[in-house]
Amino acid sequence: MPGLSHQKTVVFCELLSTTLKSQLEQMPHLTTESEGLDKLITELKDLSSEQEALKGRSREVSRLRREVEQRSQVMRSRIIAQLQGKLGFKSETLLAFGIAPRKTRRRRATAPPEEQSSTGPKKNAAQDTPSSSSGA
Repeated sequence: MPGLSHQKTVVFCELLSTTLKSQLEQMPHLTTESEGLDKLITELKDLSSEQEALKGRSREVSRLRREVEQRSQVMRSRIIAQLQGKLGFKSETLLAFGIAPRKTRRRRATAPPEEQSSTGPKKNAAQDTPSSSSGA
């Protein structure tokens, strides 16, 4: 019975078994097959109930695993914060713990402060040109 769902297979086998039992007086050569079918139906039902129990257990284990993962993430964050506080955010020692240190920020090269004050602040080119709408 390929292509049938598990439930349909069980229902079909049970229907076949009950109908066959009523016809066993006329077809006694099918007695052993009828008994074998009954055993298989019982085994199918047992395995089905075991599968349902295992599905429930699997869901429970998955839920527990997610909870532990969340708790471990909180603990990991606490430890990382303490290590960064103790060693410094930019310390290369953090790499040994699997923590990427913060990168140092590169600044643009600027002129020394003395040169900036002697030249004065730069004016915007738009401020130097008179506007074309204000003249007559």
